[in-house]
Amino acid sequence: MNRLYYYIIIVMCLIMQPVSGAMAGIAERNSFLTEMLSLAEKPGTYFIIDLSEGKLTLMARGIVIREWAVDKLRFMGEPLPVKTFLLESKSVQLESLRNHIDINGPEVKEVSAGGNGSDKKADDKKSSSKDDGIKKTRKFELIALELDDMPAEYELFLNGGATISVRSQAEESDTFFKKTASLLKWYLHYPLITLSSYYNKTTFTKIDMSFKDRTEAQALFWAFTEGTECIVLPPGAGNKDDFKL
Repeated sequence: MNRLYYYIIIVMCLIMQPVSGAMAGIAERNSFLTEMLSLAEKPGTYFIIDLSEGKLTLMARGIVIREWAVDKLRFMGEPLPVKTFLLESKSVQLESLRNHIDINGPEVKEVSAGGNGSDKKADDKKSSSKDDGIKKTRKFELIALELDDMPAEYELFLNGGATISVRSQAEESDTFFKKTASLLKWYLHYPLITLSSYYNKTTFTKIDMSFKDRTEAQALFWAFTEGTECIVLPPGAGNKDDFKL
């Protein structure tokens, strides 16, 4: 009789496992659709970061504006829940990229129009002692930031402790010591932080993405402004069809 109960329990577990998995998929699907609807109702832009497919999608009002295909993607730490995150800050600020205005440029004299030649000679004599009708201004040129001014290597800090490192493979021509330090950081330092965060019940998530084209990383920096909201779909989070619109 005890053996019969044992078999019944095993069969029930086997039956309930796919049911519970399906319910989890439905819950994630509902959460994803709820968050997407909430973002689509807002006037600003937002990102969908799909780590399973290595793709970033910029959207507004439910319409796709631009997509980025990541050429190299790595993930470390705790998977993020399917909810809306906020870009709190970047490792590089726009203020540090702005060109300084030259307020000490050469002076330009603007003489008021009108008057004959004799009047001009008289005015020239008076200008040695007093500037009469002459304006002195500083000439400067204000240069706006362009895409080429954006960095190709930076970090994006989301609320909740997640960090996204972005760089272009053109920037990866590092020295041997820098490459070694990067490998030690990824395969030794970050795993230790992951274990520490697990035991201390804190959150640590590190996403590392690289683009072959330098302009792709620069365009992402330009579009992903501080305050932009996003949804991060972690690798292997349920069925991919659950997160398709």
